[in-house]
Amino acid sequence: MCCSKQFSKKTVAVHISPSSMFISWIHCLNLVVFMAACANGNTCTVSNPSSWEAIIECPNFNVNLTYYEDDNYLEVICPNMPNFELLRDLPDLPSFTVNELVYRNCPLPVNNQSLIELLSAFVNRSNQSYINKLFLIDNAELSEDITLDPQLFAGLFKLQFLLIQNLADISFDNPLLFRHLPQLKKIEFHGRNRVSGTILQQLKQLKELYMHNSDMKKLPKELVSNLPKLETLYLDKNKLKHVSQFTTLPNLMYLNISSNQLVKLQENVFSRLPKLKILDLSSNKLKRLATDLFMENNHLEVFKADDQKCSELVLEKNVFTEQKFLKEVSLSNCKITALPEGIFQHCLQLFKVDLSHNKLQSLPEDLLSDSFAVELYLQHNEFINMQPESQLLGANDVCFLDLSHNKITTLSIQLLKSFSSLKQLQLHNNQLYMIDVDAFKSQSHSLIFLNLSHNRLTLHENNDRMINSTSWILFRPLIKLAHLDLSYNEITNIFDHFKNFMDNLQSLDLSHNFITHISYTDFPFLSAKINLVNLESNKITHPDFDLSRIEPLHRLPNEIFLADNPLNCDCISSSLVTYLQAHLNASKSIPLKGLQCAQPPALFGRKPQTLRAEDLLCEKETLFGFCPIECKCYKRPVDQAAIINCTAANLTRVPVIKSPSIIKCSFIELHLEQNKLNALSNGSEGWNTVRRLYISNNSFTTLPGDRLPEQLELLDVSGNQLTEVDAAFIIKLNHTALRNISLSANPWDCHCENPLLAFAVDNAARITDFSTLQCSDGQPINSATLNELCAWTTTLSFYISSAVSLLLIVCLLAIWLYMKYSLEIKVWLFKHNLLQWLVTEEQIDMDKRYDAFISYSHKDEEFVTGQMLPRLESEELNFKICWHVRDFMPGEMIASQITKAVEDSRRTIIILSHNYLESVWGQMEFNTAYLQSLEDKRNRVIPIIYQDIGDIDQLDPELQAYLKTNTYVRWDDPWFWDKLHYAMPRKRCPKHDQATGNIPMLSLNKQPAVQIIGSII
Repeated sequence: MCCSKQFSKKTVAVHISPSSMFISWIHCLNLVVFMAACANGNTCTVSNPSSWEAIIECPNFNVNLTYYEDDNYLEVICPNMPNFELLRDLPDLPSFTVNELVYRNCPLPVNNQSLIELLSAFVNRSNQSYINKLFLIDNAELSEDITLDPQLFAGLFKLQFLLIQNLADISFDNPLLFRHLPQLKKIEFHGRNRVSGTILQQLKQLKELYMHNSDMKKLPKELVSNLPKLETLYLDKNKLKHVSQFTTLPNLMYLNISSNQLVKLQENVFSRLPKLKILDLSSNKLKRLATDLFMENNHLEVFKADDQKCSELVLEKNVFTEQKFLKEVSLSNCKITALPEGIFQHCLQLFKVDLSHNKLQSLPEDLLSDSFAVELYLQHNEFINMQPESQLLGANDVCFLDLSHNKITTLSIQLLKSFSSLKQLQLHNNQLYMIDVDAFKSQSHSLIFLNLSHNRLTLHENNDRMINSTSWILFRPLIKLAHLDLSYNEITNIFDHFKNFMDNLQSLDLSHNFITHISYTDFPFLSAKINLVNLESNKITHPDFDLSRIEPLHRLPNEIFLADNPLNCDCISSSLVTYLQAHLNASKSIPLKGLQCAQPPALFGRKPQTLRAEDLLCEKETLFGFCPIECKCYKRPVDQAAIINCTAANLTRVPVIKSPSIIKCSFIELHLEQNKLNALSNGSEGWNTVRRLYISNNSFTTLPGDRLPEQLELLDVSGNQLTEVDAAFIIKLNHTALRNISLSANPWDCHCENPLLAFAVDNAARITDFSTLQCSDGQPINSATLNELCAWTTTLSFYISSAVSLLLIVCLLAIWLYMKYSLEIKVWLFKHNLLQWLVTEEQIDMDKRYDAFISYSHKDEEFVTGQMLPRLESEELNFKICWHVRDFMPGEMIASQITKAVEDSRRTIIILSHNYLESVWGQMEFNTAYLQSLEDKRNRVIPIIYQDIGDIDQLDPELQAYLKTNTYVRWDDPWFWDKLHYAMPRKRCPKHDQATGNIPMLSLNKQPAVQIIGSII
């Protein structure tokens, strides 16, 4: 990466002055050139993890550099003995301006060489005065036989902070060692450093001195003297057993001698520290604090002496007397058994007193008499009964009081009477069971937080003054109370006082008590600030919740914690479940949190809102003699089911099943799993009301269909010894409302005669364990197995079904063809003298003289005499035709002869043409034949279209109607003579006899039907 990219952007953003920008650009240019040089020599590598960080690694020189531009921070690390001289010869090595220099794991300079000179290869000597912080860390390992010389710090005349860590093998005994550091204000010695003599005397500007964990057993007197500006002195984590009087430290304000082995302090040890404000003597072995120990320390503000490792710390009388600026005293865990009277006399600014983790059993009445203490810590002592005489005087300003982890059993009105400003009171982890009804009266307008957890309170109402804490009066005055913790007590109810008073209540913790019942009436709080009610780990089994019935003006807590209660998710909880489910997607969050079922075992751990209505059962005892003695019985209200559970009851026969109507139920769900049953009994009164029957994991080898309940909807026979089922069983299954069947884990005998196979394959949707259903040999019961076992029957069935299907198709096709071409078919059959029963002649025409009368126009006579008559009267057809030229009697009326000819003829042939349509006699002949047909109720007219007659709609109305509703024969039809022969009367007699039958004309629907009529004129 480009150096300019890494440094220039950051330089512009951070360094505003032109000179700083110029210097940074010079660094960047140097770094670019240096990277090129390193690349050529392959001796150093440069990386830029971020825009403000550069890492230079020179493994051949055992030197690694890390530079942070933002802080001008340079860290030098030596993995092994470095060679700074050769590194100095590297061309164009970047020269950094440094404010903070960390010199880690590298040897200290030798031969009267300064640190700046040693690092001159990359530290800009012209800007060495910029260095104000120096860290010498772990330099002893590579520094052999070195004597520290003042020249080490030459050139660092503006250094203000120096840290020296872990130089145990190097002595710091040269009194002029720090003469080149006139501006040094803070020095820290960490770890084992051999510091002695007057080494610090040159540091006249030194304000802070830290000598942590230096393994000092004795403090040289001259080491920490004559430091006129020293303000802070840390001597902690050493092994000091004795300290002499601190002298010539006129400005020392903070002194820490904690974590040493001090056993005793001489009375004047701090007497020459007039400005001392903070003193920490914690974690020593002090046994006594003398009366005059702080007599000259009139500005002492904070004193800490916690965790003294002794049998008892004794506080002499007046040890803190007259400390007018004292604000905080901490004497925790010092095994103090008693406090002298007047210990804090005239400590007017005392703010915090920590006497926790001691062995105090009582307090002097004047403990706080002259103070304005705000915080008082008395936890983990041995207080038992705070009797009236134990009233603390002068506690009006105490805001925080911690009396937790004691042995207090009763709380009198006198104890807290003077704590009129108390805001937070900790009384948890005592043995409280009795509290005066007016114990908190003085805190009515101040107390905000009250912790009474881990006690023995019951909150039962009682008329005695010292009672088991009557809640009705006890908490009522606390109008400012926001947080009340009553967890881990023996409370059994949620008292009305919690919701009807305490206008500012925000949280109420009643967890880990003995509350057994809660109702929706317990939670409309008067307080508009109520957020949390914690009822976890009580004995609540049936929360009665219908929050919709709560008045809108009342406030519900935002959260009600109910986890770890023995919630019984039976039918009594149905209203709770219904409410939770109804509000799952509601915009307002449900306040009930952590609800989980504990009972019954089948629902353990389930959340009530995930339950179905059918999961909610109520156990019924042996009321009304319904429940068999070996079983447990339940009622499921959602579907009015009576559940009889006889699972694993070691039964050898089915118990007597009573009618479910005894307990107002509609049907029975019977569980008989894991018994020794091998037969069913249907003689009980309630047997046929069983709709769900579970008999898995028994010893059934057969299962007759007539033993199954009539209303059965679910049957589980898995895990038995069933090999086959009879046909009656299958019929029973098919004729009941059974929709769920379990048959797996039985040694089914799979052969083609076993009706189970076909039933299982055909009813796979009804068999819930169909995917695991197997034969005794391990084969899956499915369609493939069925086909394999019943291959020959399957093949035969296939051929039979195929033949039947083919025959059905042929029949349907024949019917369709007959319907479409019935006339043609009958003509063909008639022509070939086949199936004559389809064209049976009727006896009504037996006495008619002629087979047909020809009606035509005289203009078409040539067609009639040349074509029609010769063929119809030929030897082949042999019809007797009435032809007016030949057969009409001369002299008679033509009209009467036409009528007679029509009546004496079985058919009337109409030769239809334009000529015929213009003939009056033709119309008459047609009408006569048409009327005869209507009278005889059969078709007697045979229309023959000889010529194109034009638009039928222009014809005579009767002829038009007839042609549109009946068939006709065209002269140009190739089948003309066959169709005409078929339309003529059938000939039953010998060849030359006249026919006597009458063949009905069939209606064809292929096109508009027409019948043909001719004219004699």
